[in-house]
Amino acid sequence: MVLNDQERAALLSFAHRIDASDAGAHNNLGALYYVNDLFEEAVEQFAGALELDSKMTVAQRNLELAHRRTGSYDQRVTKLRDRLRANPEDREARWELGKALAVLGQSAAAADEFRVLVSDDEKDLSALLQLALAEKAGGRMEEATQLLERACELDDQSSVVRSYLGETLYNRGLNREALDALTEAIKLNPEHADAHYLMAFVLGDLGRHEEARAATKRAIQLNPLFSRAHTNLSLERLSRDRKEEEVEPVLAESPVSVNESLPHLNLGLAFRQKGYYREAMQEYGLALDRGEDGAMVQQAMAEVYLLQRDFSAALELYDRLLQEVPDSHKLWNERGVVLHQLGRPADAIESYRRSVELESDYSLALNNLAVSLAQQGQNDDAVNALAEAVKRDRPLVTPQLNLGLLLFKLGRFELALSAFKKILESDQVGAAAWNGIGMVLTELGRREDARNAFARAVEEDPDSAEAHYDLSFALSALGDYDGALREVTRAQTLNPYYNPLKFRLAIDLQYEDPAISVVPEIAAEVTVESGVPLKFDQGLIDNLFAELDQPPDRPPQGATKGRLSLARDYLNKGLLDLAAAEVDRASGHDPEGAETQLLAGQIFARRGLHGEALERYRAARAVMSDRADARLGEVRQLLALGRGAEAIQEAISLGDEWPEDADILVTLAEARLAAGDPAKSLEALRLARQRAPHRADILKLEGDIAADMGDVEAARESYEDALLLNPRFAQVHFNLGRSYEADEDWKMAERCYRAALEALPTFVEAALALARVYRITGHPRTAVNLLADVLANDPSDLGALLALGHSLLDDGRLEASLQTFRRILAYDICHVGAQFFTGVVLARLHRYGEAIEQWEQVVSIAPDGPFAREARNHARSARDLQHIFRTGAA
Repeated sequence: MVLNDQERAALLSFAHRIDASDAGAHNNLGALYYVNDLFEEAVEQFAGALELDSKMTVAQRNLELAHRRTGSYDQRVTKLRDRLRANPEDREARWELGKALAVLGQSAAAADEFRVLVSDDEKDLSALLQLALAEKAGGRMEEATQLLERACELDDQSSVVRSYLGETLYNRGLNREALDALTEAIKLNPEHADAHYLMAFVLGDLGRHEEARAATKRAIQLNPLFSRAHTNLSLERLSRDRKEEEVEPVLAESPVSVNESLPHLNLGLAFRQKGYYREAMQEYGLALDRGEDGAMVQQAMAEVYLLQRDFSAALELYDRLLQEVPDSHKLWNERGVVLHQLGRPADAIESYRRSVELESDYSLALNNLAVSLAQQGQNDDAVNALAEAVKRDRPLVTPQLNLGLLLFKLGRFELALSAFKKILESDQVGAAAWNGIGMVLTELGRREDARNAFARAVEEDPDSAEAHYDLSFALSALGDYDGALREVTRAQTLNPYYNPLKFRLAIDLQYEDPAISVVPEIAAEVTVESGVPLKFDQGLIDNLFAELDQPPDRPPQGATKGRLSLARDYLNKGLLDLAAAEVDRASGHDPEGAETQLLAGQIFARRGLHGEALERYRAARAVMSDRADARLGEVRQLLALGRGAEAIQEAISLGDEWPEDADILVTLAEARLAAGDPAKSLEALRLARQRAPHRADILKLEGDIAADMGDVEAARESYEDALLLNPRFAQVHFNLGRSYEADEDWKMAERCYRAALEALPTFVEAALALARVYRITGHPRTAVNLLADVLANDPSDLGALLALGHSLLDDGRLEASLQTFRRILAYDICHVGAQFFTGVVLARLHRYGEAIEQWEQVVSIAPDGPFAREARNHARSARDLQHIFRTGAA
């Protein structure tokens, strides 16, 4: 499919609209990108889903299919290995290589990369955790446990590490040990939703079911995604040919598995679940055009019309569908909702009654019938209908809320309070129930209790505008005007208008479990004249909060600190997507806070998204302009973006204000260097070295700058000092060797390159440099043996193959040399080095015509390159020799 620029931009904008913490959303967006030929973007989304949920098999399979189509991760792995070949000390490249291999499911190879990082720095918690996760993914649970225990010793305040240890122990069947680890994780950070959720499974396995339910409820409070269920799209299903299978028309009731042969219907479903109704309707239109099941598609379209409040279009479709399937209680209920919203209450009641006649215990129709009856003033009948709706084993929240609200409006406060309380006892998310309790308590004059109830509502759902409004009213009544102002301001950012609780109508949506089905934003006003005198059992109120384990009163936004702490923990362990998810949740409480913006900037910076990171650091500075870490982050992002001129003044200011901070001084040195002042850069580095005399990396940078300035002696002095601090600093050994090779001090160059390889045996560039020294000093056979070892690890390394061919040539093994160069040309026909040396070998074999052809190819491919000049000289000599031999033969 060819997209125009506008369509492409619209699709890419979805990446900013999905819930960053929802693995399913990332997966489904990846599927959408894939079917629209945005393959690279699809791979990125599938990888993001796996970062959030490593056990999400559908995302893993989707990534494999997308990778097979694009080869993007092969290219990524190759590029990262090339970076490591040039600089084996590039920890970022090795980290990214390990992550890429882990995403591809190559856990053993990923573990090898992370093991190198851990061996270089045993205190690198990020690498240690990733190594543990790679071992765990490969089924090596005991090794993973040992690594996680080491990580706990290094960071005994990390909730994240404790949680992973608990999960690993649970996977090993060590439930009691797992429970201890998870208990400690929650103690370290009570806002760690994943730890609560996993603890519920452990407690369940131990037979402690009440505690398990409480843990599940707490997990859902912290992360509502745990209560959500939706379809995760599979590329295998979306790409299956419609002709393979004919499907019977089904008007299905929940739950129903998604039909695999209806790709556009499925995509429409995914859009609808995220509230993208226009895009959903476009997919449904394509489904009809492509001959997908008409009845199912029309039902889906009717539901979207209803959700969009286009009731006339919805009614037309429901009437048409009911002519085909007149015994569907689901359709009769939804038709009633449409009529209800069109202001036709009598017709709505008739439609609801028809639904109940077909399915007597259909809770949603009973709920909707009750709301209509209440609107008609038939209050007792309405209460009876709602009472019937809540009798099910797994009663839905909507009828229970409506029952509590109706009883409240009728002045039956004790019964209303009991109804709201029952919702909280059923492990349902209880923001609306707490709000209802607060309204009852307000009517009874229990202002402090009402405030506590509204605070619980806000805690349960920080994005509930009604709860924030009601809490502000309660705080104002108690004289806390600052708190009231804070809450009403937050409420107005969510919804500028106050809407008190209304009666809710409900429908089943296709493929949804009715126990968790989406409740559309369709509500009804009911006005009730009560006239019932206030009469209430005060003991019910007094015991309410104790029974429901009311925590100490605290600011509703108290979760922000815990979530930011968890985000920082994830960030420090290199789990960037999980960190971003926690920051995203915390931003709901404090979107403009300096800590939130700062953490977001650090995450973007770690991902290499320096422009985004720069925006976040500047946003943090807008709140706290003098914050040093935000200022330092801004400078580093400007340097990463190549905008050193913009960074220099701020870097100088930081250096003046924090002259004892080595990191700031190193950043100042980098800014000076970017601004074209290496001498001042060296001054800053020498000052940094005084502040941190044990940092070999500062000395290495000092040596690099001195070498670039041509001061070889100063460079060597810095490199030698760095090696005194870290004798296994392979890159420094290599750089030192290059300086000696430039002076043709072959003995010292050989010694340095050998030391680099001893420190890091996989350092390919050091092996090639050492082989070059061997060849130049007359030991080509030694060079051949060394290069054979390199190629045993990577037979496709063209640089090593070229060096091998050259060494074989110098050793006089012409046929073996020619075979090696032709092997390179089989990989890359335009490789000018291989073409040039192929010509040299052919000339040695007196095959001058073929040699001249090779050199002419070199000149045509790269006429201005160094090989071209040599090729012209060799070709001229070969033509002379060719002429001499011909003349002699004549």
